[in-house]
Amino acid sequence: MVADRGPVRARRRSKRACRSAAALAMSASLLVGLGTLVPSQVAGAQASGSTLVVADTSSVQKLDPDVVTNFLDFQTLGLIYDQLVQYNGSLQLVPDLATQWAYSDGNKLLTFQLRHGVTFDDGTSFTSANVVESLDRALAPKTGDASASFLANVKKIVATGTYSVEFELSQADTSILDGLTSVNLSMLSTKAIAAGTLAKTPDGTGPFEYSSWSPGNTFVMTANPNYWGGKVKIGSVKIETISSEQSIASAVEAHTVQIGLLTEPQVAKSLPSGVTKEKVLDLTYRALQLQDKTGPLANVDNRLAIACAVNRAEVLQDSVFGAGQVVGPVPLGEFASNPVSAVCPTPNLAMAKSYLQKAGDASGFSFTAITSTDLDPTSAAQATVVQGDLAQAGIKMNIQNLASDAYIQDWLKGKFQGAFAWNGADPDPYTMYGRYFGTGANLGVPAGYSSPQLQKLLTEGDVATSLASRKMIWTELSNTLTSNAVWIWLFTAYDYAAVASTVHGFSLHATNSTSLDSLSSATFS
Repeated sequence: MVADRGPVRARRRSKRACRSAAALAMSASLLVGLGTLVPSQVAGAQASGSTLVVADTSSVQKLDPDVVTNFLDFQTLGLIYDQLVQYNGSLQLVPDLATQWAYSDGNKLLTFQLRHGVTFDDGTSFTSANVVESLDRALAPKTGDASASFLANVKKIVATGTYSVEFELSQADTSILDGLTSVNLSMLSTKAIAAGTLAKTPDGTGPFEYSSWSPGNTFVMTANPNYWGGKVKIGSVKIETISSEQSIASAVEAHTVQIGLLTEPQVAKSLPSGVTKEKVLDLTYRALQLQDKTGPLANVDNRLAIACAVNRAEVLQDSVFGAGQVVGPVPLGEFASNPVSAVCPTPNLAMAKSYLQKAGDASGFSFTAITSTDLDPTSAAQATVVQGDLAQAGIKMNIQNLASDAYIQDWLKGKFQGAFAWNGADPDPYTMYGRYFGTGANLGVPAGYSSPQLQKLLTEGDVATSLASRKMIWTELSNTLTSNAVWIWLFTAYDYAAVASTVHGFSLHATNSTSLDSLSSATFS
């Protein structure tokens, strides 16, 4: 479980609790006192003048957009920096600092037209030179930009005019547009790059400007008076760290915090009537990954028996109180898997037993699946439900819970038969699965499965430019993955925001770079 858009770490210190009967009872007892503030946990979270306070259990870790990996860092710096393109709330690509783009030369040349009249916080103007220098910096190995791999097919970036730039590609590549939405590939001030100040003083073109940072406590931004997107109505935003989601909810109710970022459905469900609950499906997914090369799981019919025996809706209910959605390989966006599986989209015990007979294992088989409640507290509940479902078909699944470091090392080395994983998703299926199943996949070992058909589909989908062609290819990819029960995809859950009645026009977005974007147009009194 490693990085943004790959397997995810536990993104905040307080995560969704494990859903056993005991955990539910404990949650209920905690929520009895939800309306009572804990002074030591909300001290300092006071609205001052036109300062809107956003609370999270995490804190801002780094300021250089090229090297951030923490979820809150992406959210926060996404308000200071802009990218060439971005996803809107419907997960469709839209212009950001690039107003238009077009492919030519067999889709090996990508040309961007840039927005005029944009200035950085340091007063310098945004031009094609910023695009070249920003992305050259991201590509430089010494920078250590986790998203540089999205530019792997870029041979050269050339400024062809003050407001136009060309990407010369080694091969056709449509997923590069998806990669360019990342905060890691933000447009940077050439002055700040030269001065080497980005790690200490953010300098962007977004709706807010950097003001101050107290590591582990607060991060403050003020409205950018020169923002190209129009007047920002909120004077300043303070990101405040509060240690528990219960305390965040209490602070919102007490009006010392205006927006509380939450992941625990039981906290969100118990918000008082005067607090608005915003929610959005998280751009991640839970799955039971399978190592398909040896043992009983090398037999596709045994894997299909697992797929047919698992009750995904029950897993969702017991893991996160049903607060989410059963999903297939592509959870969200215009290429979302529908149905969620080509085989047994709903549980079918008779079909599971039929597959076991076909595999020559009519009496069942056994295997071990690893979990890590350190990384995903819901993994214990997921595994318990799946264990019970499989037992009904005669399949014995042993559960081994590992500490986070041990899980990550075993996961990376493929030292497991099954692994309950919490993986980063993406609107573009190539970005999501090229690293697992594509040619030269860097996560091919934990993927546990490879086939020329998957490699072919990923390559075709990455070079196709028409929406109709891409939909057809990505549908076939989903069907190929699920008809071979490569993994068992389970669900995605909601993220929440508790919003005070004094805030208007705020909504959450699914992507981390833009999840707080509506603050640029929101108001609060």
